[in-house]
Amino acid sequence: MKPLTRLLSLIAFFLIPIFAIAQINYKPGYVVTIKGDTIKGFIYYPGWDKNPKAISFKRDTDDVQSQKYGLNDIQYFNIDGRLSFQRNVCRISMNDINIDHLAYERDSSYRVDTVFLQILQRGKNLTLYSYSDNLKTRYYIGETPAFIPVELEYQIYKDQVNAGETVHENTYQKQLFALAVKYQALDDKLSRTFEHSDYWEPDLVNITGIINGISDKEVLKKGLSHPSTLKKAALIVVGVFVVIEFILERSGNSLL
Repeated sequence: MKPLTRLLSLIAFFLIPIFAIAQINYKPGYVVTIKGDTIKGFIYYPGWDKNPKAISFKRDTDDVQSQKYGLNDIQYFNIDGRLSFQRNVCRISMNDINIDHLAYERDSSYRVDTVFLQILQRGKNLTLYSYSDNLKTRYYIGETPAFIPVELEYQIYKDQVNAGETVHENTYQKQLFALAVKYQALDDKLSRTFEHSDYWEPDLVNITGIINGISDKEVLKKGLSHPSTLKKAALIVVGVFVVIEFILERSGNSLL
């Protein structure tokens, strides 16, 4: 067998599993269109670090072509019964909360945009949402009955007056505290929880769950894992390609 033929055979050998893995990343789910129609099928979920602007959808995993659904097409989608996103028009804060890139003044800038918010918890009183982009992750809370998302506010910046001292404005705690009082969920245990809470998902899910009257077991509901198999397989193929190219060059042949 000629070197080039052997090389192509090896590449095909490694690429076929990658395509199979890509198919595995299609999870059972459904979408709800802007018109309110529900379509069941399979949604491509590779694991998102940011909230998606669009998804790839197939009626059946054997379908060759996928269909793209974006913000103008669907109002809601659910993956595997555990991961849900809802289309909303909301206010999005633009202040950076990265400790390494803090401003020397309070930044109240924001934009209004249409996005897919992830639903972290839906209860009888409140719904907790999240939205992640290149800047940061923000959390939103919505009250019954409409559950319109309002951003839970958090500011961190350096105070120019006090020699650059770092200022934390935990407005989100005051917002949730007021809701706990409103829905008669505030007690000594929850008060202590507020004192030690941070602006991150586990704490906010826990507090929201208490206000919703959800048990700890239900709050710890498992989510979807973020598969990295496809990325690892791709790196393996690249590595194999480099090794084979090196061998062919040593033998006087080359693919390039």
